[in-house]
Amino acid sequence: MQKQQAFVMWIIWLVFLQMAFAYHFVLGDGFPSGENAVEPMANWLWVLCVVPILLATGVRWLVIPKLKQQAQMLIVLIIGLALCEMPLFFELFLIGADYPQNQIVVLMLSVFCLIQFAPIYGTPGVTSESEE
Repeated sequence: MQKQQAFVMWIIWLVFLQMAFAYHFVLGDGFPSGENAVEPMANWLWVLCVVPILLATGVRWLVIPKLKQQAQMLIVLIIGLALCEMPLFFELFLIGADYPQNQIVVLMLSVFCLIQFAPIYGTPGVTSESEE
């Protein structure tokens, strides 16, 4: 594996992770605060936010470990990171200011999903137990 490609993967991952927070300040009015509306949020909004996170988790733990080339890992990394950030846009534009606590939950889920994509698997010198 090449160090330059690993460095690019780390930079891309870090940018996606930082953007998860920046979206709230650029597209929204900072981090949401306050109480949720009295009526519960529609279930289809929860499904819309959770399904991409589940898909991204599957990509991370089922697809990436099978890849051997860094170029393939980079492509799948970007796909997985995009899936992790999809709920952020749903949260900002569809959930809206009526459910600030739910917005924070979706933000936290997305950030934890992004963290699992840290490209340790594409870094030279790092081996997993399955490779030994």
